[in-house]
Amino acid sequence: MSLLRAAGRMARLLAAVSVMLSPLPDALLAQEAAGGACGACHIELPDERLAEPARLLQDDVHGVAGIACAGCHGGDAVSTDARTAHRGMRTRPARDREPEMCARCHSNAEFMKRYNPDLRIDQLDRYLTSVHGRRLAAGDTAVATCVDCHSNHGILPETDERSSVHPLNVPRLCGSCHADPELMAAYELPTDQLEEYERSVHWRMLSEGGDLSAPVCNDCHGNHGAAPPGYESVGRVCAECHYQIGEYYAASPHDSVFAARGQPACATCHANHDIQEATDHLLGIEEAATCRGSGCHSAADAGGQAAVAIQSLVDSLRTAYMEADSLLLEAEHAGMHVSQAQFELNQARTALVETRAVVHAARLEAVREKVGEGLEIAAEGYAEAEAAFHELDIRRGGLAVSSAVILLLIVGLIMKIRQVERTQAMHAAKTAPGEMDE
Repeated sequence: MSLLRAAGRMARLLAAVSVMLSPLPDALLAQEAAGGACGACHIELPDERLAEPARLLQDDVHGVAGIACAGCHGGDAVSTDARTAHRGMRTRPARDREPEMCARCHSNAEFMKRYNPDLRIDQLDRYLTSVHGRRLAAGDTAVATCVDCHSNHGILPETDERSSVHPLNVPRLCGSCHADPELMAAYELPTDQLEEYERSVHWRMLSEGGDLSAPVCNDCHGNHGAAPPGYESVGRVCAECHYQIGEYYAASPHDSVFAARGQPACATCHANHDIQEATDHLLGIEEAATCRGSGCHSAADAGGQAAVAIQSLVDSLRTAYMEADSLLLEAEHAGMHVSQAQFELNQARTALVETRAVVHAARLEAVREKVGEGLEIAAEGYAEAEAAFHELDIRRGGLAVSSAVILLLIVGLIMKIRQVERTQAMHAAKTAPGEMDE
């Protein structure tokens, strides 16, 4: 019976939406463009419930576009007579009617083309398929609707840091409900997602690094079509950003094994909200390694042995790259021209990054092949550094010989000068008495 009631409510909601999807009348838009009087009166009212919306609407995307109070509430937008201005007004709709009110404009392609042709017009359709939308249709008015996320009178573009849907604000926005123990108790949902996310590498990239492309709640869970990804789709969700890793994982034995065991793909090793920066310490079967920590492998099984071998290969490439890079840097500081060798060594670093992606294929041969490419490049870089130091030694030897020759020449010159001076002194001494006799 509950399913039938929910289906009935959904049908009524869709029927209401079909009626509400007509755009605002052009005459009403013309009135508002000419300058509505609602704000002029309301902003002066002593009741904050009536004055605040007028203040907020001044920066609101709708107010800026010329769609003010009457656009949603009806009435006469230019009349200064309260009786005329309020005639035919609609008060705030019931919560289960809010989506259809917004959809009156936002689901009409012709109307939206006037203001923002790039804005999607399927938000309502997607919302009705989401957990929020389905629960609302079933009569649960505690779930999020349009105004809970976007506000009502102070709606700002998502690029504005003051906007509730700016990336920096989305986690707290979702957390306003999902971190509320009292509210979530009815749904038997955990409330630590926000706390965990704010410890994650994604949040650090966003809040400290200023990377607005770092994922927030709606990037993984969707926004209007919000629905938690099922176990079978977690890998695909992560692969939206980590595309290459997603491809390697899909071809790995872990993909089918995790699915069969009911384990979420990426989240099994990396967690979901509290995702930390992935390092090479996650490899192998040591205490901090995910291969062991997830309870899957040990040193006794083939998977554990492969994990140890993969860890060893990655460590060898990382060490080889760091040693070559360090020696080239030392040569550069010594005054040697090694910029070309340093440039070429970057390919070894690229190979190391690619190896860390290939690890997700969980195939030893694939890792060994990629590591081999990097080791060859690192070896060439190290050889170039040694050659630079050999050349430096030759230059220093030549400089030493040249310095010695120059020193000998200087000594010889000084001795010659002194010899000349002595000869002149002796000659002067011999001629001095004769000069005195005269």
